[in-house]
Amino acid sequence: MIPVKIQCGCGQRYAFDVEPVNGRMPGPVACPVCGADGTSAADSVIAASVPAKATFAAALAGGNRLHPATAPPSMAPAISPPSPPRPAASRAGVRLPGQVDRTQAEHEARAKISWGDAPADVISYLRMQGFSHEEASSLVGTMFQQRAATIRANGVRKMVTGIGLMCVPVVAFLVFMTSGFFPTKLFAVTLMVGTYGGWLLLKGAFMFVAPKSEAGDVAEQ
Repeated sequence: MIPVKIQCGCGQRYAFDVEPVNGRMPGPVACPVCGADGTSAADSVIAASVPAKATFAAALAGGNRLHPATAPPSMAPAISPPSPPRPAASRAGVRLPGQVDRTQAEHEARAKISWGDAPADVISYLRMQGFSHEEASSLVGTMFQQRAATIRANGVRKMVTGIGLMCVPVVAFLVFMTSGFFPTKLFAVTLMVGTYGGWLLLKGAFMFVAPKSEAGDVAEQ
């Protein structure tokens, strides 16, 4: 394991231990604050940490040993073995301190959206967890669409409940008039229930028409 210390262009310093593969990072690494790629800087640190003799000895062990009578001791192999392709920019190779796996990061991002966090804040969180800007933006966009659909469903329930409550004073008035007994206080209570139903109807309609303007936790709406 080789200790790697990097200072990002944003000023953030971060460090981790890694086991190199062919003298390079086994996967991409990013700044935990701004998400800038730090793989090249990490490769430079690894290259400076690995002695040149160890690299030459590894090349000799791979079958590139030269006969001492035909080649000077300082002569390096003419052709070095090709380096294996680096994994795609999924940023899943090495996790920095404070980072979680991608599945857990998506769960936490979805929870943040459900709680009403701003899209920019959620994208920034995913970037800190190693997601690229494109991946983070796409995930956040999908999650906010799901939040909007949930808010619309909550709005429909409020409208249905509001309409039902608004019918209470109407039904009570018809019943009282039919029975010939009209309790004023009881009818006033039904009017209050109907008024609350009207507020629920307006609130639900606004949630259905403009779900993105609703703030706060979806579970409490």
